[in-house]
Amino acid sequence: MMNHLAIRSIFLFGLLLIPVSAFADDPDQAPSSGRSAGGRGCGTTMPSTESSVPNLILLAPQERAKQTVSTRPIFAWFVRDAEPVAMEFRLYAQTENNRYQLIRKEQFQSSPGIMVLSLNQTAPELAIGKYRWQVVLVCNRDRPSSNLFATSEIEVVPVPADLKTRLGQTSDRLTRSSLYAQSNFWYDALGTAISSRNGSTVLKDPQLSLLDKMTLNNAERQLLQDSAIHSIQ
Repeated sequence: MMNHLAIRSIFLFGLLLIPVSAFADDPDQAPSSGRSAGGRGCGTTMPSTESSVPNLILLAPQERAKQTVSTRPIFAWFVRDAEPVAMEFRLYAQTENNRYQLIRKEQFQSSPGIMVLSLNQTAPELAIGKYRWQVVLVCNRDRPSSNLFATSEIEVVPVPADLKTRLGQTSDRLTRSSLYAQSNFWYDALGTAISSRNGSTVLKDPQLSLLDKMTLNNAERQLLQDSAIHSIQ
């Protein structure tokens, strides 16, 4: 009789064989790793030193600190390949039955490097609650299974009273970014750091320290560190 360890190994191996793109249009099943599957791009070539880095990386914390106190958070992600392709941003809200419902969709062209999306000030603010966000690289509209995507989570929570007090004592954006980071609000820390670039198209210290929470290895960090930043709106 097959032992439990063997059964578990077969089960885990089977999960690895499931094509991630099959879940792109189902946020309830989409794995929230924040990375596209493997190093494959949309048919483009890349230096061998970059082939191990996913083509799409959402700038979201790798740990469980995926909360924000902003009702209009800034979303950012990294695109590896230089060739522009169609891209979609999708935002889903968690419903009462713990499913996810699409509430926002944006379409644009990809740019190599870090792309930054600020929610339009004319759009409704996000309410307190859990959300799932997804970025899709549309490699082939006629063949959705070839599209690359990455998914992560974000939860809007009330700002803690002590943090609100400290934020009220400074208007310097980098200082405010540091305060958010100290309270484990990494979405807010990154969004504030990016908005403090003063025209710069790249991240600089101490902004770069935030990448340690959002990258898995030195190869990823180096690529993001050297990336240009593109604001979508």
